[in-house]
Order: sequence, then structure tokens, then C-alpha cells
Amino acid sequence: MKLASIKGPVILDIPADPPAMFIVRALVGEISSRIGFEDEETDKLVLAVDEACTNVIRHAYKNSSDKRIVITFTLGMDCFEIMIRDFGSGADPSTFKGRDLEQVRPGGLGIHFIKSAVDKIEYDTPPGGGMVLKMIKFMPLQERAQN
Repeated sequence: MKLASIKGPVILDIPADPPAMFIVRALVGEISSRIGFEDEETDKLVLAVDEACTNVIRHAYKNSSDKRIVITFTLGMDCFEIMIRDFGSGADPSTFKGRDLEQVRPGGLGIHFIKSAVDKIEYDTPPGGGMVLKMIKFMPLQERAQN
């Protein structure tokens, strides 16, 4: 079955618990491969989504594993959209900055990984609190031509 034939979005509601992230990585990898992204692009998308979910766990939920993350995958005619929804206290997206790449130390690179993997990033603060991160990756040209 071609993924483009799936009607509507695919929604994954997952615990905000690091051991559960393998499910997210597997799903992002499988969808990305099937819609025509090369291995390198697929790996970047997997890393970007994993980093975004890790940021939710660490920052929005302060490492509390009893919360939920809702990830919505939508395949458009020319793009693959991944929305990550948390229900934390929210934050000002203008304050989200990766650390200086000149600093050699662990951590702080998630924003850099996300920006290098996708073509467009949008943030929203929905009613009820929390945050939505929308990552948009334009489809490979050969896949666009087939749709």
C-alpha cells in the first residue's frame, strides 16, 4: 500500500518516557523511507523528531514520565508534516536557541538538528496550554512528480 493512499493523518499518542521513544523513531523512519526520502534524510528526520520529543520530556515536562506527547503525521501532496504536541506549561519560542556550535560539550544541539533536518518550523500555543511544534519537510522531487 502506498502511503499517499492513506486518508487523513496518522496520530501517535505516546507516554513522555524515554524508553518509549523507540516507537517514535521506528515510525518516523518507516514513513520517511516509504515516501521516498533517501537514507540520510530519513536519519535526519528521525533524529529531529527524537530531539524534539526529548526537549518536551526535559523542558516542558521536567522529566515527568506520567505526561503524554501526541505526534501527528500528515502526508500532503508536496510535503511531510510532523506535529509534536505537548501539554506542558508552555514557553516563548523566541527563547529556543541551540548552544554555540563552537562550544565543545554535550547537549544543547537539538534545535540545530531539527533546523538542519526540515525545511520549515512553526510553533503554536494552542488553547488548553502546552505547545505544538510543526516540522515540514518537502517531498523528494521524484515523489512529487508521481502524486
